[in-house]
Amino acid sequence: MDSKIKPFKGALADATGYSLPSGHATSSGILFLGTYLKGNVTKGLKIFSIICLILICFSRCFLGVHSLMDIIVGLIVALISLFIGAKLLKKVEDNPNFDLIILGVCIVFCAILIVYATFKSYPMDYDSAGKLIVDPAKMALEAYKDSGFCLGILISWVIERRFINFSSEGPIDRRFLRIGGAYIGYLVLMKMLYPLIKSSLTPQIANFLAFFMFPLYVVLIVPAIIKFFQNRNKDVYDEI
Repeated sequence: MDSKIKPFKGALADATGYSLPSGHATSSGILFLGTYLKGNVTKGLKIFSIICLILICFSRCFLGVHSLMDIIVGLIVALISLFIGAKLLKKVEDNPNFDLIILGVCIVFCAILIVYATFKSYPMDYDSAGKLIVDPAKMALEAYKDSGFCLGILISWVIERRFINFSSEGPIDRRFLRIGGAYIGYLVLMKMLYPLIKSSLTPQIANFLAFFMFPLYVVLIVPAIIKFFQNRNKDVYDEI
C-alpha cells in the first residue's frame, strides 16, 4: 500500500484489509453502471446511478482507504464483469438449461476457493509493534463470505427464474410498498437471525450462511412472497 495514503481512523474500524482493486468500486460499479447501461430505465435513474457511483468512489479516496489506481481497476473489473454477465445471460436465453452449467461451475469454484483459503499458508509477518500484519483466519473469512454470497445469488436466481418468474413491473407506489415490506424483513434478518447465527456457529460457517442468506432473501424469498399475493389477488379478481 502507498505510504503516502493515510486512512481515516474511523474508516478502519470495520476494514478487512487493503485490496487492489477496491471492492466498493467494483461492487458499486456493477450495480450502478449496470443500471445506467440497462436500456429500460428512466433518464433520472441513470443520472442518479452515476452520481451514487461517483460519490462512493470519491469516498474511498477521501477516507484514504484506497488510491485512485484501486478505484480505476475496480471500475475496469466491474465493466468486464458486466460484459461477461451479459454474454452469459444471452447464452441462457438461447439455451434455458445453461443456467445449471453456470451454477455448477460456481459451486466448484467456490469449493476450491474455500479449500484454498482454509489451508493456504500465510506468511506470519509482524510490524514494529509486534502485531500480525496478515491474519490467516481473517483472510479465510473473506473467502467464506464471498463464496456464500455468490452461491446465494446463483442458487436463488436459478430457482426464481425456473419456478417463480417474478416481474418488477407495476405502479410506482406499489413498487415502493414492495421495497418497504422487503426492508422490514431485511431488518429482521439483520437484528434477529444474523446475531443468532453468529453466536451459535463457528466464524467461518456463520459468515458463509449470513452472506448466503441475504441474497437468498432478496432474490428468491421476497419475489416468491410477492408473486404469491399477486396470484392470490388475480384468483379473487377472476371470480368476480
